[in-house]
Amino acid sequence: MDFPQFFTIPATGDKIPVIGFGSGTRWQIKKKSENGGAENSGDVIDRDLVDVLKLAVKHGFVHIDTAEVYTTRKDVGAALKEIDLPREKLWITDKYKCVGRDIKPNHQGPYDSLKEGLEYMGVDYVDAFLVHTGFFSKEYPLEKIWPEMERLYEEGLAHNIGVSNFDVPTLEKLFKLAKHKPQVLQIEFHPYLQNQAPGVVKFAKDNGILVEAYSPLAPLSRAKDGPLRDLLPKLSEKYGRSATQILLKWAHQQGVVTVTTTANEQRMDDILGLFDFELSEEDEKRITDTGNSYFFRAFAIPPLPKYDEELKKERGLV
Repeated sequence: MDFPQFFTIPATGDKIPVIGFGSGTRWQIKKKSENGGAENSGDVIDRDLVDVLKLAVKHGFVHIDTAEVYTTRKDVGAALKEIDLPREKLWITDKYKCVGRDIKPNHQGPYDSLKEGLEYMGVDYVDAFLVHTGFFSKEYPLEKIWPEMERLYEEGLAHNIGVSNFDVPTLEKLFKLAKHKPQVLQIEFHPYLQNQAPGVVKFAKDNGILVEAYSPLAPLSRAKDGPLRDLLPKLSEKYGRSATQILLKWAHQQGVVTVTTTANEQRMDDILGLFDFELSEEDEKRITDTGNSYFFRAFAIPPLPKYDEELKKERGLV
């Protein structure tokens, strides 16, 4: 039986592709290193990224993930101009840059941020617009940010609004002031970090929020020495599938959308070639249990690392 290529966002009924192609950390670092830091990188279009985005769409990716902080909106826009695909066939996720310290004089709220992003990308709307982190400056607190997010949603500039890297207390605070609750939550999620913060995945699902995962392949890239190094080859042999496909499939069977990236055409095909198999319940549980025997956080985004000891205790690791 073929596994669905789209999940439904409960609040809006929109169909979101379960695999997103990221233009984030890897490309952000590349642009900064080549253009003298973040201040200059946003205005420079990285032709390598443009070509990779075009290639990704050619191979079948129809979900592109970007963000203000990545400085890749103009690159996405350049690629879209050269892609022969109707706008409605493509899902675009963008994110608003929050700042938790002193802000710069030209910092803007999410409304102006997305208006700028739409201009850079050459589109009339994004399918999802997320508040990128759960820590804020005194000039732009959550109470000021979220009404602007709701305005974007009401005006149709963002078909879905949501958050990223939020813990449960921040989500609960948001729920108290929101007219429109978040529809999407993007977090670091993989077998070694099945909750970015205590209880956050369950909270999201209980409240009709679709969960997206970034860094879903961390056990293969950033934590290669974890205990899955022994299990994944066995499952790959059993199913005749790559370790990449096994890990992404595990996330999808949790009902979680995944965002990943590659510049390699063979890997693009590998990532997209996972819709015609499923993991057994037993093997899904083996990955879950093995992952829970190890703790790894790839991105120490404040204030989330404060939960590390609690998360380890939940797993019986301390």
